[in-house]
Amino acid sequence: MEYQTFRGTDVHEALFAVRQALGADALIESTREVNNGRGGALGYSFVEVVASAGRSSRNESGDGNDVMTAGAGARRPRRAMSKLDMGALEKEVLALRSMVDELSAGRPPRERASAMLYSVGFEGELARQLAAGATKAARGGRDPLRRWLRERVSERITFSSKLIERPFRQLIACVGPTGVGKTTTLAKLAARARLDLGRRVSVITLDTFRVGAVEQWKRYAELIGVGFFVAEDAITFQRLVETQSSDLIFVDTAGRSTGNDAASLRLGESLSSISGIRTEVLLTLPAWIRGRDAERIALSYEHPKLTGVVVTKMDEAEQFAGCLHAAILGELPLVYLCNGARVPEDIHDATGPRLLDAMFPEQA
Repeated sequence: MEYQTFRGTDVHEALFAVRQALGADALIESTREVNNGRGGALGYSFVEVVASAGRSSRNESGDGNDVMTAGAGARRPRRAMSKLDMGALEKEVLALRSMVDELSAGRPPRERASAMLYSVGFEGELARQLAAGATKAARGGRDPLRRWLRERVSERITFSSKLIERPFRQLIACVGPTGVGKTTTLAKLAARARLDLGRRVSVITLDTFRVGAVEQWKRYAELIGVGFFVAEDAITFQRLVETQSSDLIFVDTAGRSTGNDAASLRLGESLSSISGIRTEVLLTLPAWIRGRDAERIALSYEHPKLTGVVVTKMDEAEQFAGCLHAAILGELPLVYLCNGARVPEDIHDATGPRLLDAMFPEQA
């Protein structure tokens, strides 16, 4: 079996690299923290994971219960990284986090602040900015440092709430990569606006590229009781918007990560053809996304101009800060937080306490 080595600033980053390269059923041989043995500004450390591609046949034959380790040299029966093993994986992550905390206890204060920020998903220049000035809080211990960083983060984020309750007419579009939950998010908003608020709602999809996208929306629209329309070009889109009497028009879009230039062109032309209606373009990102990826995706949307960020799949992640890279550096407000697939229950107005409690829990 061929093994590969993956590295990251923390275990989350390293395991994300494993999943990206080898898939969700990758086999973990070992996990360890590596450092250069130096302190201060000359010191550095990273997490190293050795893994190989998984084989379902090995699990079926009974000889594939393999390794997930908490450090170098610690070996246990090997186990595939399947959804059924998420509980065990979370225990390993917590054990590694505890180990990292112990190792960082002797580090300089700013390094301890950086380690805590990395543990929740901040990275790069933004993490360095947030850690600046943490010396006094870090010297007070983990809890004072956590409270200080929580306040530091809260100063950098803004929120825009109750979007669908505004009294004026609006067009709300969700944009973002494929598979991040744009359609489900819009279905939640449409259902809440129509069923809970009694507003007039219609849905237009620009996504005729994804197999089954139109059929999925037809089922949602029938269940919710809203009008549903398909726009195959900017002219059709403009005509549909102008002829709707709805209070809220929700627009579904194709995923940017498809690499489909036609989809991107259609989106830009369609939204730029609209006037006389308030338009919100919400960047939709999963909670587990890396910070640098969130930044890159946000920068790719020069046209149409983004107006907010929606965080999805919070129930699938331990780290939430990657999305904040797009919000903070792009000066975009957080609008909604989604923590499941139920329509319309699992969507909430984004608020500071809700987000920060999840990011910096008291028991962490």
